[in-house]
Amino acid sequence: MANYFPVVLDQAGHQWLLGLTENSFDSWEELRQAFIDNFIATCEQPGNKYDLERIQDRKNKPLRDYIRCFSDMCLKIPKISHDEAISAFIKGLRFNKAVRSKLLRKRPSTVTELLATAKNYADDDDAEKLIREYIRGTQQNEQLP
Repeated sequence: MANYFPVVLDQAGHQWLLGLTENSFDSWEELRQAFIDNFIATCEQPGNKYDLERIQDRKNKPLRDYIRCFSDMCLKIPKISHDEAISAFIKGLRFNKAVRSKLLRKRPSTVTELLATAKNYADDDDAEKLIREYIRGTQQNEQLP
């Protein structure tokens, strides 16, 4: 097994292995632990519900950005309950009061249902933005000589 260890290492792992002095370890377990200790900080750790609760919508930013950020983090959290995720999403809605009110009035039972409701509001926001831009462009064209 030790013969295959260098084969599966990336460049940083090879550099680390080549930098070790001969007979640095007396057992496979010692090598394993030294490897883990050296590279643990570079590994992406799974998130937790507190990471999810830190995500908040931003003023003057599309709701879709919040949904995307929330969804990405949610996927990185193993075994989070639907209730915890839904609560974190609602808590993070500071500027999208219409969505928040809707979710508080009729609380979804799953994350899928939550995201579907939020997506509908994001679609509405996108449509309203396009209409505003169209009206603004039409008004500017009317003012041209």
